[in-house]
Amino acid sequence: MASPTDWARVIATTIVNHLREEEVATFRKFKVFALLESSGNIVMNQSGRGFDWNVRWKNASVTGNTGDTPRTFSRINMFKRPQLPWKGFVATDAIMRREMLENRGQQALVDVAGKMAERLQESLEQHLAYQPYKDGSLNDNDFHGLESFLGFDGTINEDDATSPFAKRNSGNTSDRYGYPSDTFADLNTQLGVYGGGRVAGPATPLSTTPKWPNHAVDPEADFWSPVIVNYNASGLNKAAAASRSWAKNCTFAMREGIHQTKRNDSVQGQIDMIALDRSLYIQFLNTYRDNERLVVSKENGLKALGFNDTVTLDGVEVTSEYAVPAGRGYGFSIGNMQLRCLESQLMVAEGPFFDEETQAYRYACSTLGNFYFKSPRNFFALAPVTAEA
Repeated sequence: MASPTDWARVIATTIVNHLREEEVATFRKFKVFALLESSGNIVMNQSGRGFDWNVRWKNASVTGNTGDTPRTFSRINMFKRPQLPWKGFVATDAIMRREMLENRGQQALVDVAGKMAERLQESLEQHLAYQPYKDGSLNDNDFHGLESFLGFDGTINEDDATSPFAKRNSGNTSDRYGYPSDTFADLNTQLGVYGGGRVAGPATPLSTTPKWPNHAVDPEADFWSPVIVNYNASGLNKAAAASRSWAKNCTFAMREGIHQTKRNDSVQGQIDMIALDRSLYIQFLNTYRDNERLVVSKENGLKALGFNDTVTLDGVEVTSEYAVPAGRGYGFSIGNMQLRCLESQLMVAEGPFFDEETQAYRYACSTLGNFYFKSPRNFFALAPVTAEA
């Protein structure tokens, strides 16, 4: 007759195999993870007490030279090093020794273990689905998702006559952009906090010159600043009077995000997907004109991965996920983010361990990792910065 140790071994083997076999399926259940997995941006077997990376925040000074002008040389620090810690979470379960005795047969034990594996997997999956949108600075159990750097305070003052990115604390209802105000990976997202200003252009008064992000600024001014689109701004839809709601402004707001983020002019820097909360997505569909539906072929897009609840706007897939916070939307640049894991797989099984006091075999399934974002400037948020009217 098999001993409890043999039964524990059967359960351990069954759960480990189940988690390993289901890991790819887990990635493909959720849109952000599916895009990351299909683009090769999920990396395993990481190491270190955390991770950091180089971000180029400024350019070298360029001066005129006629060919015989003396040149001057000095060292220039063009890089900053943001850093993030590893995060993780765990799901646990237990089987009483009596329950194991009641399931003496091999097949019965496999069935018990299979149900345990399914419970642990589903618990981790549902928690994992929310992670791309979390603020990891607020909760040690959450990864650093988009909300870690998409905080805002007031709006960009589009009427200011002295600065291309002045902050308006009161939040004017016509201002189209929220003022970025957050700290992510030890760097500040506020505009101009590390220097820089408006790039010189035609000789026009600053009061009539478009403000950021409609006007180019020095790299150091916005290298760590995301675009926050105020979808309730009356300045978005100038053709409609008092257009201060998502229903009236949704297409205009998403186009602002898509194209203002293209200040990162590269293939890698493009927005791949906009994820909306379900109610915003339904309102968008109700206002989306059939003649705007574009057929876009993407080798690794959401439709190619089996997700049919998508439409396209200016070549970008727009969809919804239940994990998106209410009233919010996000623009993803998949080429500028990764999911990094310390282990060789996302979900790692531990146990079972017998506890003499409770007479139960305890089991745990955990994950250790975090998201990497090359820079917040490659992403945007759709938010009700000012009140709807």
